[in-house]
Amino acid sequence: MRRILLLAFIAIAAICSTAQTGTAITQAQLPKEARNFISKYFSADKVRKVEKDMGHRGMEYEVDFISGAEVDFREDGNWKEVKAARGRAVPTAIVPAAISQYVKAKYAGQSIVKISLKRGGYEIKLSGGVELQLTKDAKPYSSQGNRQGNRKRK
Repeated sequence: MRRILLLAFIAIAAICSTAQTGTAITQAQLPKEARNFISKYFSADKVRKVEKDMGHRGMEYEVDFISGAEVDFREDGNWKEVKAARGRAVPTAIVPAAISQYVKAKYAGQSIVKISLKRGGYEIKLSGGVELQLTKDAKPYSSQGNRQGNRKRK
């Protein structure tokens, strides 16, 4: 009986672990917008892997670079999340100007190391560990009821 349970557990674990990963594809199989984004903002970096996976709102793509940077794209090829390589910042051109100015004024010396496009605005992580939730106009917003839009992660 123990042996059957152990085998069942191993089978379930194997199925769950493969369900979490996407399907490997080539960079050429990415949507045109995604390929253009990579060539514009990550031309000096080499792609390590590209995967596609079915997300909540359709097909999603994840691109990992040799440097450690990562970019997630939506089905249409527009970026959804950009994570900079260690010790670097996300490309400033993808950050709305008002947010860049806000970060420069309120968090001098810190850079944006991760930016995610969310309903209502952007989630941003700074090099010092601070996480912000801001609208395109750099006004704080909260995606959850009574929680404040900006917080420091422990």
